[in-house]
Amino acid sequence: MKKHNKSLLFSILTISGILFFSSCSSDSSERDAAEATSAMIEGNEKIVAFGHVSAMNILNNADYKSIPKVNTILGSVLGNWKRGLEIDKPIYYALEAPFAHDGTPETLYAIINIKNQDSLASIISEMGYALDKDGDISYHQEDDVTFGIRNKLLIIISKPGDYDGKTKMKEAFALTEGDLSENKAEDIIGQKGDIVSGIDISRLLHTSNTELEKLPAEKKEHLNELVEDAYIKTVANFTNGMATVESQNLFSDALKDELFFKDNNGTTLVSKLGGGNPWMGVAMNLDLRKGENFLSTYLPNTKQRIMADFPGEAKFALMALGENPFSKLFSGQAGIALKGNPKSDLGMELEYSSYLGLGPKGDILQKIVEEQFSVFGEKKGDTYTMDNMRLKSTKKGIFTSSGKETAGKLNLPSYAKNFGEDSFSLFIAFERMDVKSLELEDAAKVVEILQYVTINADRDGSKMVIAAKKKNVNILKQVTDFYANQIMEKMDAMGV
Repeated sequence: MKKHNKSLLFSILTISGILFFSSCSSDSSERDAAEATSAMIEGNEKIVAFGHVSAMNILNNADYKSIPKVNTILGSVLGNWKRGLEIDKPIYYALEAPFAHDGTPETLYAIINIKNQDSLASIISEMGYALDKDGDISYHQEDDVTFGIRNKLLIIISKPGDYDGKTKMKEAFALTEGDLSENKAEDIIGQKGDIVSGIDISRLLHTSNTELEKLPAEKKEHLNELVEDAYIKTVANFTNGMATVESQNLFSDALKDELFFKDNNGTTLVSKLGGGNPWMGVAMNLDLRKGENFLSTYLPNTKQRIMADFPGEAKFALMALGENPFSKLFSGQAGIALKGNPKSDLGMELEYSSYLGLGPKGDILQKIVEEQFSVFGEKKGDTYTMDNMRLKSTKKGIFTSSGKETAGKLNLPSYAKNFGEDSFSLFIAFERMDVKSLELEDAAKVVEILQYVTINADRDGSKMVIAAKKKNVNILKQVTDFYANQIMEKMDAMGV
């Protein structure tokens, strides 16, 4: 009986092993776009950013079919492509560093699932493109764009300058057959969302910043440890009445601790901005000492470039302060609240209150400001006044305000109740503004449909919310309808 049990156990283990290795060694050339992108990221260390876009979901949310002329053109094109491509699935992308000054990546890859290869080839042929063949890859290069077809995948490559499209395409398909990404990169690829992106911080630093190579070995090793497996994941979604863009800093606590974040500040900043009903606010609570130390230690040339952009007198003043000049001048806390009735010329009706926190050497800045205001302003007690503007300079900070004085606390809208608590926060309350009176350019008038915008950022990430006044209609459809109506009004005015 024991012999039979051992034989049975051995058989089960053997079959399990065969099944496991069979699944692991399945034909990697038959992968879908998600797995192909995952493998490409793992095999190409120059890829620093990647993700996917649910293009059809975005178009459907925008309700493009409700616009007659657009639906006629776009509907026909999409219907055609739908025969060959799985356009209802996300389009995946990967960007190679380094990036040009205008933000153009060295190489852009787009990876799309194929529904029917013959239909796709037919569509491409109808567009006037002749496909060349290299083994099992069909491809065509047109200037800086090359597209290739193999099995279930369409890969599109965009690369500035002269390059061999056939060679680049072969390399791309070969990369899709390698090991899949794991952990954070894998999670980002599998993340649901209308637009999803991931940035590999370690690769970004090492492919885009040559000054890191000049660091002493000890500093370089420590920086590598800090940024190892560090990513920023960003997800954008468009829903009824709202668009959200949320980023997560998938960093170690050790890296977060060395950066400029300074959270959980309570009302320490907001209490310095007086009272009233603000329609916009911007607040910062930064640990400048940490930020400067990080730049000085790991990116000294970057810090020098920042200082070089300052005017001559300010530059010499900063240099005279020695190490960490910014944290000596400023506390890292600053904020402004805009009130009153905003107008297109932002003139006499603009009311605001602001605060700029000073550091241990802030008296230098104090003297400069007071000298300027003493020439044009009148001093009453510890406050200078100039027309409807007031300035109060103290050892801890400089307070300025304009318009009607408002004591008490800021009456913040409910969606901005935590304004000023995080490292960075911003809100624009369009509902408190007479937006139409601003006489904006036509493209910008879409803000008329908005209720508010908020941005908050801390050590763990950031979130932007764009909220429309209508809550029961997708925000993309609202934007589409706005511009469609705007175009129709112009055409009617022209008698078209």
